[in-house]
Amino acid sequence: MKRDTPVVRYDPVLVRSVNLPKRTEARLLDEGLPLVDPAHAVLGVRFQSFPDMGLIQAGEQKLLPIGYEWEPETAVLGLAEHSGHVYSFHPASGQAGFVNTDIRRFLLFLSCIRSFTASQSEGDTATHMTLEEARERLAAFRRGEVVPKPPKRQAFNRKAELARMRARFEEEDASSLAEENHWWNCVLEQLEDGLL
Repeated sequence: MKRDTPVVRYDPVLVRSVNLPKRTEARLLDEGLPLVDPAHAVLGVRFQSFPDMGLIQAGEQKLLPIGYEWEPETAVLGLAEHSGHVYSFHPASGQAGFVNTDIRRFLLFLSCIRSFTASQSEGDTATHMTLEEARERLAAFRRGEVVPKPPKRQAFNRKAELARMRARFEEEDASSLAEENHWWNCVLEQLEDGLL
């Protein structure tokens, strides 16, 4: 992660109290998690420190809150005590659903989703020019000086890209897709159905 990228820092006492794997603890305390602008949040995921919340009791496990989906009142993302597994906790129901085996994989999967959505919209970008530039370009086109360029890449194949992403998720963290109701399975199904 770049040094100039803003990050979310977590309370060291609270982080150490959940006995996370050393790698996960170091990630939270040394590097932090990316501070995401709401306009650029993938799947509504934003990282935030909740020092006043303390640990979340989700059934028989305790979760260290690290962020949320869309709004903190809807779903809080947390790391499970000892294992560091990522869960999505729903305050209204008190239920927690499995997401990933660790924060590194969660960030990787979010990055894959970001790349997927960016690939869909590539080529849809407009060229901005002034009125004078547009007139010059049109005149050059009329003189035959400007020839349209052929597309540089194949058309985006949504179905094939989703299949590749599902295979990568399976390879990187099979547990994330082990059950039909796991968070990533739901996300991928919504993408496959065109709902996201």
